[in-house]
Amino acid sequence: MLNVTRRILVSAPRDSVQKYLSDFREIAKYEPKVDSIEISEASEPAEASASGRFLGLPWRGTFRFERTKDGGYRGVMVTGPLRRMECRIVLRPVIGGTLIERDEAYDLPFFLKPLNSFVRRWLNHTLENELDFIKEGAEALNRRLQLKNLDV
Repeated sequence: MLNVTRRILVSAPRDSVQKYLSDFREIAKYEPKVDSIEISEASEPAEASASGRFLGLPWRGTFRFERTKDGGYRGVMVTGPLRRMECRIVLRPVIGGTLIERDEAYDLPFFLKPLNSFVRRWLNHTLENELDFIKEGAEALNRRLQLKNLDV
């Protein structure tokens, strides 16, 4: 298994970050490896069909997403090009905001194993981009919510 983890501090309370992450359709906006996603939220856990590019190669898969008690979520690939792929976002309230921790685990095919260090660097880069986008979006949402409360 290839595991990558990144963290970022968001200057917004956990509730605002949770609200920003609550719509799984938004994953295509902040996840660089996902170009499109269709969610069937009729059930819990939610089912999603997604497609995108991994190392420039097109992929398509089905995921099961579960919301977690901390306000984040866990996604598991049910069908797709890999035997196993999991992702997780954990939210932790801290002084000054919320700490977001993002984990991804990949069971890569044997032909990619010699490229593990390259793949790990690429995945770290995509996680950093993703967390930067989430940080901006959650902080902007928090500002809008605060302004809305002032107008009332």
